[in-house]
Amino acid sequence: MASITVNTNLASLTAQRNLSRATSGMNKAMERLSTGYRINSGADDAAGSAVSTLMEAQISGYDVAESNATMGMSLLDTAEGVLDIVGDYLQRIRDLTEQAANGTYGTSSMQAIRTEVEQRMLEINRLCSVIDFNGIKLLDGTSIAATSGNGINLQVSNNAGKPNIINLDSSIFESAKCTALFITNNEDSKGLTSWYERTNTNESTLALKARITGDPQQLPNGKYYDYSNLEAIDNKTYDPDDDGSAKKINYCITAICDAVYTDDATAREFLYFIDDAIENVSDRRALIGAYMNRVTSAVDAIGVQKENIVSANSSIKDADVASESSNYIKYQILQQSSATLLSTANQTPSIALNLI
Repeated sequence: MASITVNTNLASLTAQRNLSRATSGMNKAMERLSTGYRINSGADDAAGSAVSTLMEAQISGYDVAESNATMGMSLLDTAEGVLDIVGDYLQRIRDLTEQAANGTYGTSSMQAIRTEVEQRMLEINRLCSVIDFNGIKLLDGTSIAATSGNGINLQVSNNAGKPNIINLDSSIFESAKCTALFITNNEDSKGLTSWYERTNTNESTLALKARITGDPQQLPNGKYYDYSNLEAIDNKTYDPDDDGSAKKINYCITAICDAVYTDDATAREFLYFIDDAIENVSDRRALIGAYMNRVTSAVDAIGVQKENIVSANSSIKDADVASESSNYIKYQILQQSSATLLSTANQTPSIALNLI
């Protein structure tokens, strides 16, 4: 039989405990509803909190990787845009050179062709000198990407290691200036680079060589290109850097134009070099296009991976709003009923007064 006591009110203690539990449950449900998270501290789910933190680090990493890939696309777009212009200029130079090779143009007409070609070559060089992306020179051959031979690495995933990068080949970033495109890296007897001699071809460039060196060059039919009565280009002085320092050099733009656009023979042979230059630019653009497709695929893959991680993290960390709403209502009702019963329990000891 239950006794009536004054010092100890068990009914009140029980009501207080249930009221505290209901209040705690209601506060927890309110916290989850207001933040949207099931895990708001390590105490909510220690293991889940650790897993979620690692996933959030991965999600942030994927965001950076996507930004890296997008910047890589912008770099490739920039390089391709300039190479497109260079290709158009080279095609115009080829058309003019083919006209000069016809032999029906007089001195004044040849000079007009030479003038336009020189200006277009100078503009190609200017474009290649000034174009850069985020401080990286793309087409003048001076960037670390070109000089080191290592190209540029795009970090397109979260982790270290070769599988997580896309390497843009250094050939894309080599100089696309005319003075580089037309040089074949041969060396003449003086150890100087000579753009007028071609390798790995059966086609001769004897007219150009005679024009440059001033030495007669024998043709297969026994005839000669003899320009010894003219001043050899190799002995003329030029200012290729436009800095007032004249020097003997035979592969600056002015020297090339002086050698080529003099008669139809030298213009005809120069078509070989222009074709090589056009092929060089075309190959670079094709390579850039291939890389752009690859980077686009990498961006798509990053998006899929990020979506999967976000979904997994949501299942661990996010609150179920429907469930938490039900919990909130449940604990709110329990809190109110516990408070009402606590008030009743607190009145129980007063019954003892009726017995005195």
